[in-house]
Amino acid sequence: MTTDRRRKAEIRALQAATGATYLVARRQIVALDEVMQQHPQLTSFGIGVFDPRRKTAEQRRTELAAGREELVGRVAMVMETAAWLRESITPIKTPTVSSYTVKHVMERVTGRYVTNGECIAAALLTGYTFKYAQPNVLFGMSTRDLKRMN
Repeated sequence: MTTDRRRKAEIRALQAATGATYLVARRQIVALDEVMQQHPQLTSFGIGVFDPRRKTAEQRRTELAAGREELVGRVAMVMETAAWLRESITPIKTPTVSSYTVKHVMERVTGRYVTNGECIAAALLTGYTFKYAQPNVLFGMSTRDLKRMN
């Protein structure tokens, strides 16, 4: 018997949305949870919150929590983005490509909207080298592959 009913409901919802098996859906949710634990400022916006200097500490905390919750709810899109990245873009050692650039290239190629945070989470899941450049992240991705798709 499952002790965490909410987690089981999340897995079943992802399973229904993607058609994946229960085990695959569970692994995807666990993988995203691990990335979010390793990167506590990761939200659907990117890294941190929009325009933090104009907000109080409480507003920043509230916005950060809401953005993280939104990203957790978009696990299916994160996994689709990760699959697209694996198939389309060759990893390199030096992080030089902005997550925002990758997001726009993917939107043009696939015709599907993806948030900056979803793109970042997918690239982190995929294992690209990275460097923070808030609110974006620089990734070690082949610029040749990106230019070819434009």
